[in-house]
Amino acid sequence: MQRIFSTISRMWQLQVITLVNRLIYFMQRLPVVGILIRDQTYAAFRTKRILGAVAVILMFGAGLLESLLYFWGMLALPVLLWTEDHSTDRLALLLHMYFCISGLMGGITSAKVLESNKMKYTATRLMRIVPTRFMRAVLLHRYTTFILYQGISFSLVSVYFNFSIVHALLVVGIITLWRVLCELFHLAVFQRMGIVLVQKTWVMSLTMFIALTLAYLPLTPWGIPLFGARILDQGWIMTLIMLSGAVAGYVLLKHTDYSAAVRAVTNCADPLLNTEIMLADLQQRMIQSKDKDQSEISSSIPYVSEQSISSPKGYKQIHQLFVTRHVHLLRAPFRRRLIAILIIGLVFSLLAFIFNDHISLDYIARFSPLLILVMLNLTVGSQICKVLFFHCDRPLMRYAFYRKHSKMHFLLRFKSLLSMNLQLGLLSAAVMSVPILILTEGRNSGSLLAIWILIITLAVFFSLHHLLLYYVFQPYTTELETNNPLFTIANSLTSLGIVIGMFLGPTLWVLSAALIVLTVGYLFSAIPLVSKYAPNHFRVK
Repeated sequence: MQRIFSTISRMWQLQVITLVNRLIYFMQRLPVVGILIRDQTYAAFRTKRILGAVAVILMFGAGLLESLLYFWGMLALPVLLWTEDHSTDRLALLLHMYFCISGLMGGITSAKVLESNKMKYTATRLMRIVPTRFMRAVLLHRYTTFILYQGISFSLVSVYFNFSIVHALLVVGIITLWRVLCELFHLAVFQRMGIVLVQKTWVMSLTMFIALTLAYLPLTPWGIPLFGARILDQGWIMTLIMLSGAVAGYVLLKHTDYSAAVRAVTNCADPLLNTEIMLADLQQRMIQSKDKDQSEISSSIPYVSEQSISSPKGYKQIHQLFVTRHVHLLRAPFRRRLIAILIIGLVFSLLAFIFNDHISLDYIARFSPLLILVMLNLTVGSQICKVLFFHCDRPLMRYAFYRKHSKMHFLLRFKSLLSMNLQLGLLSAAVMSVPILILTEGRNSGSLLAIWILIITLAVFFSLHHLLLYYVFQPYTTELETNNPLFTIANSLTSLGIVIGMFLGPTLWVLSAALIVLTVGYLFSAIPLVSKYAPNHFRVK
C-alpha cells in the first residue's frame, strides 16, 4: 500500500509541476507582470512550492466544481423545472436519474483501467513506472476523489431538497462500489475477448442514448417506473453491490496485472499519443479535402515574399484561395450545427406543447443566461480557428511581416466567420420562437424580440471571441493541442458569466442590454489588441 501512495504522490507532482511550469511560461508573456518574472523562477524552489500549493487547490476546486455542475445541472435543475413540491417524489426521481446516469451510463462509458491519455503514456512509457503499480494508484485516487466530490455535491442537493444527508452519502458509496465493479467488468472483457469497450463508439453512443432516455423519461407524460430509486432502496441489492464492489476493489488493488491493458491503450500507434501519426492523419484529411475541392488550385505557397502578399489585396487573395480549397472543411461544422439547431427546435417545440399547462415563460426566463452556453456551442469558432491554423497559418507564422499585418487577415476572417454565425443565430432565434409562441399563445411579443436581440448579439460576440483569442494567444501546438492556461482562463470567463447570470437572475431585456454593451466594447478593443499582441504571440508554439 505504501508503494501505491508513493505512486499517487509522483502523479500529483508530475501534474503540479507541469501546470506550474506552464503558468510561469505564460505569465512571463503578460504585459505588466511578465517583466517581473525571470527565467530563474523555474529553479526557485520556494516560489514553485507556493505556486504548487495554488495548483493543487485549483485542481481540487475544478474537480468539485465539475461534480457540482453535474448534480445541479443534470439532476436538480430538471427536477425543479418539471415537478411540483413533493419531497418524496423528488427524492425518488433524483435517485432514479442518478442511478441511470452515474450508474448505468457511467459504468459503461468510463473505465480508468482502459482509458487512453497522456498521463498514462508519460508515466508508463517515459517515466518507466511499473504499469500495475501505476494503475492501482490511479484507481485508488480516482474513486477516493469520486466519493469525496460526489458526496459533497449530493449532500448540498440533499440540504436544498430537505433529504437525508446520510441517505445521500450511502447512495454515493453504493454507486462508487458499483463503478469499481464495472472497472473489473471492463478488464475482464478485455482479457477474455481482447476488446477495449470504451473505444467502441457505437456502444458508447447507444449506451448514452438509452441511459439518458431512461433517466429523463419520467419527466414526460409517458413516464416509466422509477426503477433506479427502487433498486437503491432494496436492502439486499445494496448489500450485494457493496460486497461485490468491495471484492472487486480488493482484486483490482491486490491480484490484478495491468501490463497488457496498459500496453494496449498506450501503444505508439495511438494517434492521441503519437505526434507523427496524428500529423499524418491530419495530412490525410487535408488531402481528402483537396479531392473534393478544386484540384487545380495550389494548396501551398512555396515562396512567400512580403512584396507579393503583404497588402490588403494580397491577403484577400490568400483568404479566397484558402476558402476555395478547404470549403468542405469550413462547411462541415456549419452544417452540423444547422442540423443540431433544427433538432433542438423540434424537441423544444414538442416539450412546450406537452408541458404547456405546467411551464410559464416567466419561469423559463429565469434561466435565460443558459442561452450563452447554448450559443457558445452552436456557433462556429474554435473549429474554424483550428482549420485556419493547420491548413493556412502554420507555415506562414514564421514570417515577421505576416504576423505584423495580422490586422488585415484578422478582419477578413472576422467578416467570414460573422457571416456564418449570423446565419446560425438567425436560425436559432427563429427556432426558439416556435416554443415561445406555443407557451404564450402568441401574446408575448416583447420577450420574443428580446430573445432575438440576445441571440444575434451572442452570435456577434462569439464570432469575435474565438478569433480574437486565437490571434492574441495562439494556443495551438503543431499537434493541435491547447496548452495555454491564459487561453483556458479567458475561455472559462464565459462559464463564470453564466454562473453570475444565473445567480443574479436578470430579465431578458437587462441581459440583452448588458451583452450588447459587452459586445460593443469587445468590438472596439479587438483591433488594438490584435495590433499589439499578435506580432509577438501569433506564432507556432
